[in-house]
Amino acid sequence: MRVSVILVNLNGDPFIFATLESLERQSFKDFETIVVDNGSSDGSVGKIRARFPRARIIELGANRGFAYACVQGWRDSRGDEIAVLNNDAPAEPDWLKEMVAALDSDAKLGMVASKVIGKQTGKLESGGIYPGRNGLVYLLKPEPESEGKEIFGACGVAGLYRGSMLKQLGFYPEDFFIYYEDADLAYRAGRAGWKAVYCPSSIVHHQGSATTAGMGIKDYYLPRNKLRAIVRNWDLGLILKSLPWIMLYEWASFFGALLFGRKGAFKARLNFLRLLKADLKSRREIFAKTAPGFKLERWLSSSYPGLLELWKARR
Repeated sequence: MRVSVILVNLNGDPFIFATLESLERQSFKDFETIVVDNGSSDGSVGKIRARFPRARIIELGANRGFAYACVQGWRDSRGDEIAVLNNDAPAEPDWLKEMVAALDSDAKLGMVASKVIGKQTGKLESGGIYPGRNGLVYLLKPEPESEGKEIFGACGVAGLYRGSMLKQLGFYPEDFFIYYEDADLAYRAGRAGWKAVYCPSSIVHHQGSATTAGMGIKDYYLPRNKLRAIVRNWDLGLILKSLPWIMLYEWASFFGALLFGRKGAFKARLNFLRLLKADLKSRREIFAKTAPGFKLERWLSSSYPGLLELWKARR
């Protein structure tokens, strides 16, 4: 089997059904569908089992997070390659076909990013991700959006990962729970010499935050995992060089969250420090796989949303 498609579900009724139906309409047929359920209580698992009998379901029994669920799906997969698809992102019929073709075009390609269109706006939401010199990682909107190009990494909404790369590097860091798990993998893949590409003909339509809306987790996991990804993947010299921008946005994020009464921001920094020893150990393992000539700085952008936009997002 060529591809295993992993969907993570948490109370996905009704939007996951449209996504699963879109997989049944794929022009590329050599794949399996794995639904990893994070302890849903809305009856969606039973409905999936009844309506989509070919989908394999892994029930975790509790919400273990997006990253952990994806890893469990990967470990139980039968496909040579791994695709991820958010449960609120129906794919167009050639979604898999186009990504597989892109992956086959270059043996050094480790990941393919889909063209993600916002379901509400009908406009390009992302064609991958890119890191800023402030340490944040942003959704990439390639220009022109109709042309493929080499990019930093694939977004976890929809993408394809080469199986041999995952065997070498591992998949998402399980304890990230959610957010920056795709960025951490992109950092590790680039350092090890793998490339990523944006595939504009592989299209999904993303509802966006359908699962996480109202959970109140962004002010904890986003800053914690951003700092962890930096420690795990950035060269020390690059951290020092970028420190003014990192700290400017870090303080803005921290005090902005506190200003709006979001106490998770404080807990995020404490737990970042608690996990520092483990992340430094991971850093040594990651840096041991550095490919000759690798320079992370080539991907760091000085063009990204400003502080005002960040504060508006916090509100």
